[in-house]
Amino acid sequence: PKRPGCSQSSRERIYSTAGVVSCGVVDAMGFGEIGSGVPAEQLTLLKSRNFGVRPLSTAGHLDTWRVLSLTWQPILIFVFTVVLLTATDFRYSGEAAVVVLYYLGLAALLLFPLLAVAVLLVGVAFSGSTARVRGSAVVFWTWWPFWRFVLCAAAAVLGTYIGDYVWHHQFYPHTRMQRLQAYMEVDPMTSSGKRLQDSGIVAFNSTAGVDRTRSGCLKNRATYCVAPILVGGEVSKTGQGEAGHAQDLFMAGLDCCGCPGEFRCGDWNVPGTLGGLRILGQERHDMFALAAQEWATTHGKVVKHPLFFEWVSDPVGAYNELYDRGMRIKMLALLAVPPAIVLVVVLLNGVLELLCRAGFAAPIQAPPQPPGLGRALASRFSQQASSHEDDGYDTITNPKYVIL
Repeated sequence: PKRPGCSQSSRERIYSTAGVVSCGVVDAMGFGEIGSGVPAEQLTLLKSRNFGVRPLSTAGHLDTWRVLSLTWQPILIFVFTVVLLTATDFRYSGEAAVVVLYYLGLAALLLFPLLAVAVLLVGVAFSGSTARVRGSAVVFWTWWPFWRFVLCAAAAVLGTYIGDYVWHHQFYPHTRMQRLQAYMEVDPMTSSGKRLQDSGIVAFNSTAGVDRTRSGCLKNRATYCVAPILVGGEVSKTGQGEAGHAQDLFMAGLDCCGCPGEFRCGDWNVPGTLGGLRILGQERHDMFALAAQEWATTHGKVVKHPLFFEWVSDPVGAYNELYDRGMRIKMLALLAVPPAIVLVVVLLNGVLELLCRAGFAAPIQAPPQPPGLGRALASRFSQQASSHEDDGYDTITNPKYVIL
């Protein structure tokens, strides 16, 4: 049955509420704009939260405010991961605490987006098992829950990648060297590897040089290259390497030499003071040590306590640049990624509008609550999600719906 004045268009849908018949324009997140033919008590009932299923997230084409409100969660996740993973002193002194906070924080921030899309998909699957499910309705109702979860997950992955990259390549080496010693005017003839075990930054005196033509190497996926640091910059058959004197100081690098071949790592072609930054990390040190042993065997030398340095012409400046470059990358990420997330949501909003106009997405029916745990989850999260999203859908064609 239908009251006089109700539209006969194909977009009309029938809803049952205590057998009352009335007409109005319905928004997809509730009944935001009900026609004047609805009595006040019925209007109150329809606008209440005591009917049917209310979607777990924003639905439909969004206005500017809703676009912005949808982006806060992925932005928060990205900022959280980057800031936590680049907290220099905290991470250096408490790596385990950072790991715990990282997983707990991401679990808390991703829980609601994951449950929202999961409950909707279970509802769609449950509905499909008992009746025909329209694809356009599935697209419409799952669009924003799905993409919000994807954006949150992508923000977590991107934030983790940037945070770990900045930490391992910039902040961690800087922090380690900050706790080591700086040595100036080091004489490779009198300074052994054992004496310089606590070195982080080293500048050699004017007598020191690197023999780039007599380098050593080891291939293990990457090519580990080493070249000796010695007086005069040339390996001799006497002197260093004789009894009682070990060749412990090496410049080193990855994939920057022929094997065998000329050493071209770091600032090999930059004039200036011969200096080095200590190469840290046990795995890399062990591989360079094997390359040094190969070099010693080839040239008849002795290696006792090898130390490996990245060749830099300005060691103090290179040390400061580690921190400065890390801060530049971090700030650029924090300033560039949030607007990019907003732009992605705007583009998704436009795509959904095009899909609605083309008929590939339509608010024909909300997915029903799944039974059991799914119903409990839906009732648990629906109020939280709906409290700020009742006017989230701006109907494109302003259709009329029949409300019974």
